[in-house]
Amino acid sequence: MNLRSKVVLLVVFLVALGVWAWAFGAFRQMGCTFFPYGAYPLYPLDDSAFGGTSTCDVVAGDSLLGVNINVRSGVAYPAVGVGFNLNSVNSRPVGHFDFSRFDSMEVVFATKYMRSVTVRILTDDPVYTKEGFRETLRPVVMSVPASRSFTSERFAINKFRTAVWWISAMGMEEDDGRTYLHRALSLEVVNGDGVMRGIPDEIEVKSVRAWGIDRNFERAMFIVLALMVAVFVVLELKFFGVIGRPAKNGRKDV
Repeated sequence: MNLRSKVVLLVVFLVALGVWAWAFGAFRQMGCTFFPYGAYPLYPLDDSAFGGTSTCDVVAGDSLLGVNINVRSGVAYPAVGVGFNLNSVNSRPVGHFDFSRFDSMEVVFATKYMRSVTVRILTDDPVYTKEGFRETLRPVVMSVPASRSFTSERFAINKFRTAVWWISAMGMEEDDGRTYLHRALSLEVVNGDGVMRGIPDEIEVKSVRAWGIDRNFERAMFIVLALMVAVFVVLELKFFGVIGRPAKNGRKDV
């Protein structure tokens, strides 16, 4: 193999490696947008199902989601706000949403008085959830600090924990540590624990997104990289004469 052929082979390999690195960096991360321009329908959420009188009014614009709430006394653990129905995509029914595929969630929002909001995911618990009884869905929650100015809060998906009140309501002695994030039915942004009762408040949401690494794409790319390296090594050995070189018999002619 002459020097020119070696250089050409090396350049081709480096170009292919560069393309691989670009594709790996550009397409490795995946995301799901719930708002704005999400495919999942919105719904207002109050506590009427639990006998409460709290109210909620949702105004959805192209780039801003206004949620006007008034949390009143009467329910021990009220959840009033806005939700995303994960069982429907563009008005077509779908199965469970798998949050376990994602690593983090990002919410950009502001509030009027509340100092925190609760982001919660309702999951279909195969043991405790009963069909037709929404209160038996497992609420896994994350408390997020809030202010009057728009802030971006990003938090790990694996930090969600089952709400304490639900654990008690289901007769469990302690948290079993399960979340069933791969069986999600709804995503909700609701009032925080310190909301003032009877005083109108507001949550303004600019975006809700989930981020993660596409593990299947990642595995496929590493297989491609291994094949690229293997082909390069084989060609190098072949052109250097290591592969296909006639074996010597080890005897001298007399």
